[in-house]
Amino acid sequence: ESVLGAPAACGYSLTQGHGQNILVVDYAGCHVILEVLINISDNQRVSCGTSGITQDECLATGCCFDEMTSVCYYPMYECTADKKFVFAVYNYFTNIPVNPMSLMVAGKTGCKPVISNKDFAVFKFSASECGTHSYVIGETIIYLAEVQTIIKVRNLKYGMISRDNPIRLMVECRYPRVSAAPMFAGPVLASAGYMVMSLSLPPVLVSEGRFGVQLLISMDETFTKFYPQCHQPLHVLLGKSVYLELRLRSRKPAATLIVHYCVAYPRSAQSALVLLFDGCPHPLDSGSTPILYMKHLPQNRHQRRFEIKAFQFMDLSTKKYLNEEIYFMCSTEVCLPSGSPCTETCFDGKVCVQN
Repeated sequence: ESVLGAPAACGYSLTQGHGQNILVVDYAGCHVILEVLINISDNQRVSCGTSGITQDECLATGCCFDEMTSVCYYPMYECTADKKFVFAVYNYFTNIPVNPMSLMVAGKTGCKPVISNKDFAVFKFSASECGTHSYVIGETIIYLAEVQTIIKVRNLKYGMISRDNPIRLMVECRYPRVSAAPMFAGPVLASAGYMVMSLSLPPVLVSEGRFGVQLLISMDETFTKFYPQCHQPLHVLLGKSVYLELRLRSRKPAATLIVHYCVAYPRSAQSALVLLFDGCPHPLDSGSTPILYMKHLPQNRHQRRFEIKAFQFMDLSTKKYLNEEIYFMCSTEVCLPSGSPCTETCFDGKVCVQN
């Protein structure tokens, strides 16, 4: 049956964009057969829906259904259709021992795992809860949450000590800005991403895999000396320059570092400031006092440099400045040409076309 000829009740949406046909199909759309092949052990399952939910209702929400026990539960490592983060963190997810029962979502007290033991911790929380940060990149809404260890500190006569390892896990959910599914009030599932940042670990303990990407702060515009990871937060006057460099380690001659976006955010705020989008300065940052500059800085395939004029966030309700640390984060990709070239957008002087 033709998609164009399908009745409106099927919930199909066929549009054209950037030379491509984009078909969006509802979970409960006509001719849709869901085959969920997810092997989640009973002790890690998080209930989905109300008691007595039917299999059709369960699958229509994007959850999994156990026919033998009639249990409806969330899939793991996904950003769900009802805008929930659902994921597990195991005690071996980094190279040093981690106690899953000491993990929590930063930004709000009480956001602890729904299931936890010495082996793993399972988190489930809404995209608007637990101090998550949200920002818009093109046609995508991104929600960013930070999971960290609870650090227990002992105050002794000779100073403060801790035996806990400071681990940070960044968890990202992406949704389209406009929902094409009439049955849901919010966006439907697009993709999920996970980023691990062990900022306080000694370099010998950090596993970089085949490629590693670093975000560094230069001491000046020469980019010859950089602040170490253990450096205290910088105190910079408003309007003064901060020089950032994204660097590809374990570099190969053909590899190219592509910057999808960079954001800045304070710990308490729910929103974030988009600095870069598709490797280009954010189009909204084009007023009389732009924040980001990069055209005058040398670039190459293995490093990206840009200058930021120091700024401060404000509380919208009180109209007062937030006296908090500001964090920078970038989403990058290591591209190896295999049949198609790596697009470098604005960093190599090409015209950047915003989607």
